[in-house]
Amino acid sequence: LECFRGKLLELGQSCNQNPASPSTDDSQQPEDNSIALLNSLASVFTSLSGGKSGVEIVTGSKTESTGASSGGGGAWGSKASGAGGAWGSNGKGRNLFVVDPAQCRKTLSNVLAGFGRLQENEMADAQEALNDVFETLASSSVSKEPSSVVKSCFGLSFSETMQCKSCGYKMPDSNSSGYFHLVPPAKLQEVQKQAGVRLSPEELLRRCYAGETRPCPRCSAAKEVPFNVSCVLGSAPQVFNLVCVWANAAATSKEVEDVFHQLPVTMDLSKVFPGPQGPCMYRLRCMICFYGQHYILFSYKPLVKQWVLYDDTSVKAVGGWKEVAAMCKAGRFQPHVVFFEKYV
Repeated sequence: LECFRGKLLELGQSCNQNPASPSTDDSQQPEDNSIALLNSLASVFTSLSGGKSGVEIVTGSKTESTGASSGGGGAWGSKASGAGGAWGSNGKGRNLFVVDPAQCRKTLSNVLAGFGRLQENEMADAQEALNDVFETLASSSVSKEPSSVVKSCFGLSFSETMQCKSCGYKMPDSNSSGYFHLVPPAKLQEVQKQAGVRLSPEELLRRCYAGETRPCPRCSAAKEVPFNVSCVLGSAPQVFNLVCVWANAAATSKEVEDVFHQLPVTMDLSKVFPGPQGPCMYRLRCMICFYGQHYILFSYKPLVKQWVLYDDTSVKAVGGWKEVAAMCKAGRFQPHVVFFEKYV
């Protein structure tokens, strides 16, 4: 996601730290760990900047070239030999990097040691891990910039109005913001079934967010009742993060297939959360999936017009969205965090 990478690199430079040399001092204080996290992320993004030719594998401070061919063009300037082939293993790809995340994990482990989250050699939920990264950067004392950088890239804000469907009681209006917006796939299925006709992805999401149950101060203080919810978009981030909340970690192929029918490749966010600024167009850019306790990531690379699979140190060209959907259905890979990048 270039918008976040670029702003984070600028931020690393603004605090007069060397982003390519993150600190490894285990004794640093929590506020210093925020700086270390910033620098370790900047180091990773510097490696991924495409400024060097050839395919390189970056492991800590050691950089090893695989001897891939160089030449003109930007990053991802050439295609793999074919869908499913490993990129960077045969010298036919360029500017593709596999980066060791150990330093980021070590730094996050230090930052969050008091909370017992994201410790080294432990599994972590992808959405929770990303939220910890965002919150750590936003609370950094490095500069006044981090919070605004994270919020402008990922933070969506909106005003919310709620009214009881039973008695008409209107709750006080509230303002909400967040980095992630959750939706259970089962809810998508339920709303689509109730509609009776095929809904657009925007309308499907809007209806999912348009109601909830809670106690009503006027007619049902002890029991939850249905409320209508109206959301008005305040600010649109550069990246909209949608989180699929699955009921279990072993979905069927049919359940995975259904979600792909409902996920938009492009969408107008103003049709999900209406706002005064007009159309807010987003396109699906990357997606974290899981199977059991294993995470993989699919990312669309515009310069080669293909989706690419990242599975640990394996990087493979997949093809179009149709091929991604087929691969996830066959492998029962459950979409978890889906990133939509703004383009209008």
